[in-house]
Amino acid sequence: PSTEATNNMIVDFSRAPDDFPVNKYTTIVKVDKSVGRYCELSVEQRGRVLNTDLKDRMWADGDDASDGRRQLEAFEFKPYETTRFEFPFRIGEKAAGEASWDILASHARIKAQEAMTARTQKHVTLLTTSGNWPSGHTSAVSAISGVTGKWDVSTTARTDIKRSLNYAIEQILKATLSAVDVGDLQLVISPELARKISVSQEIVDYLKSSPDALDWIRGKVGKNSVYGLPDSLYGIPLVVENTVKVTNKKGATKATSYVLAATTPFIVSRPGSLNGTGDSSSPRYSTCCTFMLEEMTVWSKHDQDNRNHKGRVVEDYDVRLTAPISGFLFTAACD
Repeated sequence: PSTEATNNMIVDFSRAPDDFPVNKYTTIVKVDKSVGRYCELSVEQRGRVLNTDLKDRMWADGDDASDGRRQLEAFEFKPYETTRFEFPFRIGEKAAGEASWDILASHARIKAQEAMTARTQKHVTLLTTSGNWPSGHTSAVSAISGVTGKWDVSTTARTDIKRSLNYAIEQILKATLSAVDVGDLQLVISPELARKISVSQEIVDYLKSSPDALDWIRGKVGKNSVYGLPDSLYGIPLVVENTVKVTNKKGATKATSYVLAATTPFIVSRPGSLNGTGDSSSPRYSTCCTFMLEEMTVWSKHDQDNRNHKGRVVEDYDVRLTAPISGFLFTAACD
């Protein structure tokens, strides 16, 4: 059937890969091999002070200088191993030739969104698994000292959200010897949690006291105003991970959900741009890195023998918590 009667109107909801929030909280490191290693240095020796009067560092006149043995930073080579993923499509030659729109390009866009949704799921699964985090860098919200309840029921007097964030920042600064700049941190939450905390008394009073309060009501302040939240919360940039996945098989009753659950917000460090520089002389403090061998490659072929068009979007990568001490995972953040 022709779409000429509607002036070739096309209703499509494809999302551009660059628009996915995962790009804001991971660093992509280009690699040229499927298997490799990266070097992780410990964070102890560079801040070691055993005595407040520095008596162990004194060098008296006439004495030999210390030889520096057993005073080096420890390091460990850790592995990555990429996995190749495909998101294929197949369209008959007649359908491709008779369609009133570019059906092949349309499905390439659809598969690109599918690939990015899958990539987001892989990152979120890694970042929200408690066992992947070191001791002191994950906690149920109510188990944090001074916090009396969950975020969605916090009040101005309790300030449980602020207390939780301050605790996490303190853990990160201690663990990294303050090498991580607070400005490089990102608080990542789901739209469901955003909706719940935006109507908590703590956040309502926080915004009500702002000189931009009227603009918040009008939705004219920042990209997060649609959720009733500022772009930064208590000094930490706020990322709302709004990627949605479909969990039913084709033909079954449609079932959708957010990739990130409301109960597991997390803080990560993501300094600089999305893509790593590759400069080995510069240490990286990114909590999460994506070792990317092949990114969003679109492959297509016209199979004349079988009279169809085959296509696929291909990605080949591994996701690792390369610096987990620069982040923090909250659990049981809301009901």
